[in-house]
Amino acid sequence: MTFPGLRKLAGEFGFANNGTYFYGFIHNTYVIMADGTNKKIVQMIFPCKIDQSDKEKILSWKKKGYAKSIDFGEEHVFEVQITFAEYFLPFKIEKIKEVVQDIANYIKEKYPDEKPKCTGKECQADSELEIYNVDGIPLPLCSSCAKKMQSDIERVYEEESLKPNNYIQGLLGALTFPIPGIFLTYIFFMLGRIAAASGLVYFLLAQKGYTWAKGKLNKIGILIISLSSIFYTIAGTFVSYVACIVKEILKDPSVKGVPLTEIIKYTVNTVLTEEEARAEIIKNCMMSLLLCGIVIVINSVKLFSASGKTKIEKA
Repeated sequence: MTFPGLRKLAGEFGFANNGTYFYGFIHNTYVIMADGTNKKIVQMIFPCKIDQSDKEKILSWKKKGYAKSIDFGEEHVFEVQITFAEYFLPFKIEKIKEVVQDIANYIKEKYPDEKPKCTGKECQADSELEIYNVDGIPLPLCSSCAKKMQSDIERVYEEESLKPNNYIQGLLGALTFPIPGIFLTYIFFMLGRIAAASGLVYFLLAQKGYTWAKGKLNKIGILIISLSSIFYTIAGTFVSYVACIVKEILKDPSVKGVPLTEIIKYTVNTVLTEEEARAEIIKNCMMSLLLCGIVIVINSVKLFSASGKTKIEKA
């Protein structure tokens, strides 16, 4: 999502907009801008590798208090990512403009003969560059790198499709890892809270167990993870509710000497048959399922996006 502030700045720079990112060239530096959660992000890709003095120049904007963080590329320093933090009010667009223009002008003055380079791996082509959306991210690429990247994606996708699904192993993992989450649900009950918050834990543990068992993370895999987390949301709520009642019963001196298994059987039977107890457990299960359902939808969308096929197309 893009907000008015960056849209206005992008208009001043003459940048394009793909719905998520604003992008374009300022002199020989390629710039991508985006709105994030409580922040604005600017990535600048330079036409050549920068040196330590260039880094110090760029880092000065953090020392002045403009940028929250400034991060350079690790292997080959051709780029920098600048994060502007927002708390209660949007970050002033004029300050972002000042930073971006200053750095772009500095690079142009120091490296006037350098032309924008292809962002393909180990490619230094500086002619016939076009902007390609690589999984939604606009990047300048030469046609050769774009074709190679697409070919690599097709090859990886084909290799992935040939791997075993491992659904059974994945299911076992998804059903095993969330077991400790029941303890968290029990703690919520002990604190007198509705245990729905543990739905997120069940989902993450089910996902961890599924991937640990090398289950294929496709639509069926995500469905297995989701159903497992729903199962544990209900089972965890029921077990924790019963455990809380058993804990209270054990405080009664009259049950001293009664086997714990008998107390548990009595409690389970009461929860299933007594109207008031059954209503309470149903209420907790419904609330847990509601919030767990929201968690499942949000995380499933993220997983579907991550597991989908990467697309490369001209912007």
